[in-house]
Amino acid sequence: MRKASLFLIVCLISVSGNARADCRVHKGEHVVLYSTTDDPAVLIWDSRARLREYHAASFDEAQAMLPHALLVSPGTHGDVVSCIPGYVVSPLFTTPDDAVGVSITNGSSRGAVRWVLGSDVRPLRKH
Repeated sequence: MRKASLFLIVCLISVSGNARADCRVHKGEHVVLYSTTDDPAVLIWDSRARLREYHAASFDEAQAMLPHALLVSPGTHGDVVSCIPGYVVSPLFTTPDDAVGVSITNGSSRGAVRWVLGSDVRPLRKH
């Protein structure tokens, strides 16, 4: 009975782990950064924790955190280093957003490895 219970618990854990949403982008993928049409520039953060804290913060708290971010132009290219699905929660989002680690590959921030919202990352299509 004990072995059966243990087996059932292991099965439930593995099934629930697979049910979690996956990121839209994956490690090694080439991407372009572009935010909303109202403000297409993108904030890239020095840590995924600060990315999450910024989006959950009050206006004053968020303003105080800005020195930990770089503002990059829309169309900045990068390579995905990591992705944490559903990591960023905000009262402004209807669902949690991914935190995507990117290595910037062009522009003045080339070489920077930073964190960005999954909704600000688009796969770079090769023509």
